[in-house]
Amino acid sequence: MEWISARLRDRGLDLRVVAAENYEPQDGRAVYRFFELFDLPNIPKIDNLLRANAEGRVTITPPIKPYLEEKTWFALFWLKPLHEFWRRELGEKYFTQLQKVIPYSWLLDPTPLPQHAVIPRLEIHDWREAAKFSQKDRDLLLKVSGFSPLGWGSRGISLGSDLAHAEWEKRIDNALATFDSSPTILQRFHKGRLFEHRYWDADSAELKTMKGRVRLCPYYFVEADRVKLRGALATIVPADKKFLHGMRYAILLPSRTER
Repeated sequence: MEWISARLRDRGLDLRVVAAENYEPQDGRAVYRFFELFDLPNIPKIDNLLRANAEGRVTITPPIKPYLEEKTWFALFWLKPLHEFWRRELGEKYFTQLQKVIPYSWLLDPTPLPQHAVIPRLEIHDWREAAKFSQKDRDLLLKVSGFSPLGWGSRGISLGSDLAHAEWEKRIDNALATFDSSPTILQRFHKGRLFEHRYWDADSAELKTMKGRVRLCPYYFVEADRVKLRGALATIVPADKKFLHGMRYAILLPSRTER
């Protein structure tokens, strides 16, 4: 961001990077935030910025919308009692399309089930039964909600097949115990497809090729009350890495949609 700000200043734009901890809002300015919303208690003067944003004196990007940092949405989308709600709000076409791209997700809710009920697709009556799954059946991911200090950089992710039985059981127990403060979802684990991409190696000052897996983070913008996809951040990690995030070994590059 320092580099981008310097390039834009060369073009006459008054942009700079400042510390969020002591930032005082200036009327009419646009603010691009680096911090996540779970971090608000650690920013002493955040109330001034939030008030200025609420009063329309400054604009903040990404917008202050906590629900956009929640992985719980994946599980809520698949809840059977909410199907008619989603179908009505999204329309049949988009509801069906999202079912194809959103992986089936479970919410680890510790609420006891009736004796005759089971958790769909897992066919278990209690989450602690999942702790007894064999290594083959533990090809499952635990993901803490995005609205958590652990909800980024793979810190809050656990792959059952990579863990010993006792550790997997411990992770499930912890997810159930922290449900009220940091909900956790469960998803099937799928490896991304391998492909090759070039990158610049600063040490050797030459282009090299890496085989890896890619994660695409789309960027949507609201323009004239319409939501438009304007590009994506492609993060490519080495083939031996199972979790895809902005690690030091990754290639990060911008992508855009073809017109």
